[in-house]
Amino acid sequence: MILRAMALGFVLWLALTAALRFAGEYFFTPQWAPTIVAYLITVVAAALVTYLLLKLLREAHGDEAEAAICIAFPGLVFNAFLTHQFGAMFPALDPTLDGVFAAHALVGAAAIVFTGLFFTRLAPQDERL
Repeated sequence: MILRAMALGFVLWLALTAALRFAGEYFFTPQWAPTIVAYLITVVAAALVTYLLLKLLREAHGDEAEAAICIAFPGLVFNAFLTHQFGAMFPALDPTLDGVFAAHALVGAAAIVFTGLFFTRLAPQDERL
């Protein structure tokens, strides 16, 4: 389960990075990116994709949070590198958008993890303090 979720997380990260690399100048602009609406879109999209991936993985009840963490982990690791090398990795984008990119990446990862926690169904004996 962990390896499947991490593999899906890596594929998701790769697809989003490729979209930003080859078409980022059409939707990731200095005029639009910093708005609160963009962050809300990121949260909703990440939550929806996470929900669909959890259904695709058919996780056992109680394992949804663990799977969501494994989905988010590759993005967290590789986006740190992308943020550091933003100008070199995304030459068509304004290099000053590195902070905006990092914020979107962190908000997206948080939405993925929160979605997994939200959909985790714990057994009554697991809800002890």
